[in-house]
Amino acid sequence: MYNIGGNLKIISKTSSINLKCLPVDEFPTIPKIKKENHFLISSDSLIEALKNTILATATNYTKPELASVYMFSQGKLPLTLIATDSFRLAEYKTDASYLSLSILLPQKTCQEIIKIFEDFNDDIEVVFNKNQVLFHGRNISFLSRLTEGKFPEYQTIIPKSFDTQVFTDKNQILNAVRAAGIFSSKLSEVVIAVDGDKSILSVKSSNAETGEYESNYPAKISGASVEANFNYHYLLEALQAISKQKVFLGFNGPQKAVLIRGADDTRYLHLVMPMRGN
Repeated sequence: MYNIGGNLKIISKTSSINLKCLPVDEFPTIPKIKKENHFLISSDSLIEALKNTILATATNYTKPELASVYMFSQGKLPLTLIATDSFRLAEYKTDASYLSLSILLPQKTCQEIIKIFEDFNDDIEVVFNKNQVLFHGRNISFLSRLTEGKFPEYQTIIPKSFDTQVFTDKNQILNAVRAAGIFSSKLSEVVIAVDGDKSILSVKSSNAETGEYESNYPAKISGASVEANFNYHYLLEALQAISKQKVFLGFNGPQKAVLIRGADDTRYLHLVMPMRGN
C-alpha cells in the first residue's frame, strides 16, 4: 500500500487499486471526556442488561427518552437499566454500582455496544458527563452522545404486592403463547386466564379467518381469578428474556399490568400492559 498524492494505492501481483481519499484534517475531532465520572462493569453484565431492556424501547423517536435505555444508580443501590415504550417496561439490576448516575443511552448506541462488546469478556470502563458517554475496554473505545430529556418516574408503577400470583414452567407458557399467536387477531391479541379455584392457567386466542386456540394446564396459583388480553409479541419477548425455568406472573386485576420475572429472581422484571377492551 502506498500514499500517492493523498490517495491510497494498493498493489498485488496481478492487480492494483487506486482509492480516492479525503484530506485527513477533514476528519472530525473526537471529543475527550475527563475521567471525573467513571466506573467499571463487566462486559457480560452490561450486555445482558442491555439485551434484556432494549427490547422495551420505543421504535419511534417522537419521545427520545422512550427510545432510550435509562441507566441509573444512587448510593448503594445497584446500577439499574430500565426501558419503556409506555406499553411495557423492562428493568435489570446489575452487580455494579455508582454513587450518583442518571443518563439516557440512545437505542442505536445500545445496539452498537452490544455488537462491539458482546464477546469482549472483560471489564468495561464507563466514563460520562452531562452530554456524552464513553465505553472503553483494552484497545476498543466507543463514544456516544446521550439523549436529552427526563425518563418517566417509573418506580411507582412497579407493584409491590399482587391480587393474583402464578408460578409456572417457562417453556410451557412460552409454547402456549407462541401457538396462540398463530390464531391471534390482527391486533396480536391473546387472552391469559387464571382460575384461582381450579389452579388452571389458560392461554387463548381466536381469529375469524384462521380459527381458535386454547391451552389449559395446572399451575401454582394463589389469589383471585383474573382474565386479561395482551399483545402476544410483548409476552413472548418478556418470557424469552427470562433465564430461569420457573416464571412468576403477578396480576392486580384485568386493567393493570402483569409483572413477569423468574420465580426466584428479583434482578430482572418485565411489566406488560393489558390491551384495551378488557
